[in-house]
Amino acid sequence: MNEYLTVRSKLDLSAQPESLTKDNAATATIADSAVQTRAYALYQLRGRIDGWAEQDWYQAENDLRASKQTTVVDTNVR
Repeated sequence: MNEYLTVRSKLDLSAQPESLTKDNAATATIADSAVQTRAYALYQLRGRIDGWAEQDWYQAENDLRASKQTTVVDTNVR
């Protein structure tokens, strides 16, 4: 599972959302531990074939974002 920690260290951590709005709700922060757990599950589902850590990480982030229920603030309401 260390391969997944290495992938996370390569990602740009400087782009953190300041607040949830319609524009940045898709980039809401997801806990690294949740992404790591999902990425490892994807690795296991593939039969523990190495070399896909980065793809698994991104897929895990996408899966978690899709399943996460967030309240989006509409900043255009007057």
